[in-house]
Amino acid sequence: MDILKQLNIDHGNVAQMLDILDKQLNNVHEMKSTDFDLMRDIMYYMTRYPDRTHHPLEDLLIHKLIEHDSSARKLGENILSEHEGLTEKGQIFLDMLVQVTDGAMVLREQIEVAGRDYVAFLRAHMEKEDKHLFPLAEKTLSHRDWTEIAQAIERRHDPVFGPMVDDQFRALYDFIQQQTV
Repeated sequence: MDILKQLNIDHGNVAQMLDILDKQLNNVHEMKSTDFDLMRDIMYYMTRYPDRTHHPLEDLLIHKLIEHDSSARKLGENILSEHEGLTEKGQIFLDMLVQVTDGAMVLREQIEVAGRDYVAFLRAHMEKEDKHLFPLAEKTLSHRDWTEIAQAIERRHDPVFGPMVDDQFRALYDFIQQQTV
């Protein structure tokens, strides 16, 4: 497994999800019809795959990088902290969307604020990784380091973009496929 390649693919997939969320959040803002089920499904995905597979892989990369280059500590610790923040922000946003799809009354403004906060935070986070963390890791880590990282991570497939789409995410997958046609 080429770890950096997978991480970059994941970032592309996440960016696609964030684009969809942005469009739906625009609908929320403009008081237009909004697909809250779609938004909920995206956030289920975000809290299941990136938070539980992608970020732990990056965490291993960061720890390995800090072992080799102590000057990477500040960047690494910042990104590790952001992973925790993303998990928290993502869960808050998901909980709101679950409430809405379950029929509870949630103010559109609250949904928009939580959603835009999550999207902006995650976009800035990925940009930091793409511009700083990944190039530093590519330059610093050895083949042996990459092998150790790959062996240390539990392999899980992406439930939307992987080789098999999980039933729970079939509607989301179908929506994405319709958008790319």
